[in-house]
Amino acid sequence: MNGDPFSGLYNLMRTAGQEDAPTGAARLRRGTVLTVSPLTIDVAGTTQEADRFYISHRLIAGHTEKLTVSGSGVSGALDISASCPMGSHDDMSILRGTVALNAVATQDGPVLQAGDEVLLLTTDDQTFYIIDKVVSCA
Repeated sequence: MNGDPFSGLYNLMRTAGQEDAPTGAARLRRGTVLTVSPLTIDVAGTTQEADRFYISHRLIAGHTEKLTVSGSGVSGALDISASCPMGSHDDMSILRGTVALNAVATQDGPVLQAGDEVLLLTTDDQTFYIIDKVVSCA
């Protein structure tokens, strides 16, 4: 993507929204979460309420994602409790193998808390797209 990557992102969003797409230059804003329920965010000194936001699904409590985790070269101790009806085995060793796990991860509670900073995208300072939670590098 040549040029400003955020303008490219905005153009993709505008195309996806088609007839409801706003016009004008996209601007990034940083906001501070004031309250979570209902969601209010301070944007440039003004309090914006929930009806002005579209939020990334990853920031919502209860969000789920399917995960596939695999690994090899895992080392360490593995304790397995098992019993043998013959009483002849009381421990087990695994020397080589691959670990694979298919799981569904569920967001436990809201990601955003009062005081958190968020990255917002807007064209008109009326409707805001909450891109993600941000933190300072310092």
